Amino acid sequence: MAPGGVVRIIVPDAERFVKAYASNDSELWRQLGWDMADLPPDIYTPMHVVNHVFHQGGEHLFAYDFETMKWVLRQAGFATIARQSFGVSSDPGLAIDQENHRPYSLYVEAIK
Repeated sequence: MAPGGVVRIIVPDAERFVKAYASNDSELWRQLGWDMADLPPDIYTPMHVVNHVFHQGGEHLFAYDFETMKWVLRQAGFATIARQSFGVSSDPGLAIDQENHRPYSLYVEAIK
């Protein structure tokens, strides 16, 4: 990536899922898009939800919070790293976020 280049990374926000799991707070789960009183037939427990989110059929191999993502990006040589919001980007061409991922996603941008 050229100096000044921007990367936008969107992953499930591990911090929010861990807080929901640890607190067993049904409202926190609802904010993440999960109704713990009405789970899909192939999801059985709160920990099953956590595992489902962080594996997503092999799409994900690791759970990230902002602190961990920031560390990884620093190790990769990025100088400026910022948490972003849904639909907000320092490069408007990168703000092509999908509404269905909005409730539970971590949005991070980094500049080389």
